[in-house]
Amino acid sequence: LMDRRQSATNQELSVEPSTLSIYLADVNRLLGGDSQTKERTWQELSLDFERAPTTTNQLRLALALATPGHPYSDLARADGMLTALLQKPQLLLGDERLLAEVHLSLLRATVNAESQARQAGNTASRSTARELATARSQLTLLQSENRRLRESLEETEEKLQAITLIERSIREREEDEPGGSGLQSGNESERD
Repeated sequence: LMDRRQSATNQELSVEPSTLSIYLADVNRLLGGDSQTKERTWQELSLDFERAPTTTNQLRLALALATPGHPYSDLARADGMLTALLQKPQLLLGDERLLAEVHLSLLRATVNAESQARQAGNTASRSTARELATARSQLTLLQSENRRLRESLEETEEKLQAITLIERSIREREEDEPGGSGLQSGNESERD
């Protein structure tokens, strides 16, 4: 009678939430632990899977791989493992199947979101690159125009200096001439 109760209790435990706590504890240690805890947990999961690739060990490893936020995350490999497990539903308990389905859905949503973010980033990068090229082209044109205007300004200043020198030279000659230009203009006004 005791043996029957114990085996019945063991069967009940296999479908209770405590079954899922094995899987969730692994994920929790990978996300919440320090780097040594994460390394030990990963080594344990990998070694368990290599030694005995049971459904439980496959699911433990797949869930760990499917969980982003730790260095051992591999979404593509997790997708393949979870998909393979879900193709053989008879190997999983109902709770395990549900957990695998939820993680696979989350994984695919994450991959999709990352893909969209990458595409948006690429689009933004291309747009930024085009804008940068346009800005560089405009800058080159403005620098060229600025050089042309500076040369024109220098030429104009040289001409203005030449005119100023000519005017100064004319004034100096007029002042040096006997009788000066002031007297000539005065004599001319007297004749009128």
